[in-house]
Amino acid sequence: MSQNLPKLSHHLVDEAQYNLLRSVGYLCAAERHDIIDACAFGDVAHIKDRRKSGEPYITHPIAVAEILAGFRLDRDTIIAAILHDTVEDTEVSDEQIEQRYGKVVARLVDGVTKLKSSTHNKQQNKAATFHKILTATLNDPRVLIIKLADRLHNMSTLDAVRPEKQRATAQETLDFYVPFARLMGLNDIADYIEVLCYRNLNSDMYNKLSDKLLQHGLGRNFQREAIHRYLTIVLNNLGLGGHVKVLDNRVVIYRQFFRNRGEINALLRHYAFEIVLDNIEACDKLAYYLIKKYQIDDSHIEDNIRRPLPGGNQSLTLIYERDNDFVKVTILTKQMQNAARLGVIGAEHASDVSQSVIQASLRNMKDLVDEESLDENSPDFTAAVSTINELMDYLHSSKIICYSPQGRAYELPQGATALDFAYAVGPMVGNVAVGANIDGKKAKLGTVVKNGQLVEIEVNSHSEPKAEWLGFVVTNKAREEILRWFKDLSAADKQHHGQQALDRALKTYQKNLDDLTDSDWQNLTEWRGLPEKSALFEQISSGTLLPQLVVSRLFSDEVSNLQAQRHNNGMVQPQQLIANAAGVEIDFANCCHPIYGDPIVGHLSRHGLVVHRHKCFSLDDIRKDNPYQVIQLRWRSDKAIKQSEADEQSGKIRFPAYLKLSIALSDEQISEVIYHLRQLNIGVETVDVRSSDTIVHVIVRSRDHLAQGIRELRSLLGFPNIVRLYQL
Repeated sequence: MSQNLPKLSHHLVDEAQYNLLRSVGYLCAAERHDIIDACAFGDVAHIKDRRKSGEPYITHPIAVAEILAGFRLDRDTIIAAILHDTVEDTEVSDEQIEQRYGKVVARLVDGVTKLKSSTHNKQQNKAATFHKILTATLNDPRVLIIKLADRLHNMSTLDAVRPEKQRATAQETLDFYVPFARLMGLNDIADYIEVLCYRNLNSDMYNKLSDKLLQHGLGRNFQREAIHRYLTIVLNNLGLGGHVKVLDNRVVIYRQFFRNRGEINALLRHYAFEIVLDNIEACDKLAYYLIKKYQIDDSHIEDNIRRPLPGGNQSLTLIYERDNDFVKVTILTKQMQNAARLGVIGAEHASDVSQSVIQASLRNMKDLVDEESLDENSPDFTAAVSTINELMDYLHSSKIICYSPQGRAYELPQGATALDFAYAVGPMVGNVAVGANIDGKKAKLGTVVKNGQLVEIEVNSHSEPKAEWLGFVVTNKAREEILRWFKDLSAADKQHHGQQALDRALKTYQKNLDDLTDSDWQNLTEWRGLPEKSALFEQISSGTLLPQLVVSRLFSDEVSNLQAQRHNNGMVQPQQLIANAAGVEIDFANCCHPIYGDPIVGHLSRHGLVVHRHKCFSLDDIRKDNPYQVIQLRWRSDKAIKQSEADEQSGKIRFPAYLKLSIALSDEQISEVIYHLRQLNIGVETVDVRSSDTIVHVIVRSRDHLAQGIRELRSLLGFPNIVRLYQL
């Protein structure tokens, strides 16, 4: 058929059509005929359009269709890719596409069509478009893979656009499309797009690493072949039928380099292999052999066969060191390999446990969309911005998978509690939860759950939600369900629940409501600007005031002098920084040195509320015995902080941070470092040069400010590894 293709408007369009038809040989003749028709239809529709490079515009959507043909996708997806910009950019209507190519194609094209409104700003339009793509993907995942192929082709041809636009497109892609693709299990296409993002974000850094990879290409090939031979011999010796494949691990190397997780020369010694075996027993046999031979510790073993990753990907991954090389071996079956390529699109080919994990991700995203759904005829652009902000938080949060006793998977953010799990199962479980069994052991509802755990929730039909739960649940779903339950109560019931919650919180200090004096109540009502204590109880049950903070306000006077001392020295005023914590004594933990922008929690200690990074190791024992003493905190917005800074007589808010550079700085380099950091308004307290590294104590405004300083230093010093130390 390719010899008799109709001539289109330009030789480049003819070439694009020819390449596409060579790629869709797996489709039947009638389907290929429809694709030829779509090329001609799209060519006429886009006849006046040109790309920035000057090429006929239709070459782009035809190239997108060719990318998708590489995944052997169906006729509807290929045609929708060819026509994906027609409704947005030309006179073609949805109805015309539906009449000519069917409802499915029209729906897919609509799914990737941007929402634009001249009455809304750029951020609102972008959020509404993301929201639409998300909603359409949840109805038909093929929408996402069309959008990803579109983005892949655009990212590979950005040379014709100005540098700022290149960077903005790359950042948007890295922020939204790449994590969304990974959550949907579309890792193959996400890998290619991610590498292109780094190229367009910072071409100097990208080229430096690319040049290094080329310089060491022959040596790396030699090493790869040697490791490949060895692994093949191991398979033969163990009597395992399967094959070893060298993986292109450039995306991991670029990611580690750009995120400052390794030095160039160390990253060049990382190699990756995939071993496809007949069954899970064979996977376990090979893993057991390699673990014994290389004495691989648990931190370098990931069993995602039994515990699939978010996105449903299953494999058994080992990392070991051999002759100063780091070898990553991914062991999986053919079924797992097939499922990993297309994720949610090929979900019917995945195992039951993998499908359950994919469904868990889909449920979470559906919950996000359902909270503030967009009416396609009159979209709520403001609601879209709110939903997409939540989606971004969700996409970029570390996720874990926990299982119910029935084997159903639930996806939760890292740091989630047993109560979050209960609400993930449903409000009928969460609202009556009284305890949990985690991997067969009794646990409190505030206990933090870990990846792969089996969680069983104990319920009591007479039990009810408690206001203090709002202090430790992590997920929006749990928080909203608890608030919804309290909202429906009468004023008298709200007061009663708030009073009970405060009484329970007082038990942390071995006290109860009867111990509070008239002076205490006056202190509390004046602090909140309320006429009487019943209004205070209502605030507690409405979620605007945590009972834990009320108690902290009452019983942490002994640190007032210390706080005042720090403030007078121009140090941080914590109450200004933490949302809903005005008037509560707060201090920052010295064990983990949190700074503005870090994910944080608060520990209700005898000395007031102490702010920790949410991953602080010193909280592990506290959470085990008294999980309710650790509450979720969040920073006030940047805008609020800037206003506080403007109002402060003593100057701007500052935090100490400690950086470890993987090189010993010379005197000249120290001067350069101090100069460049001060240009960014980063203070340098001390520089401690040791035999093979350097510790720099800096003073910064925020996590972003510190990241800016790290980027500057890496570029200045030839890209050494720089890590933030949480403990000296």
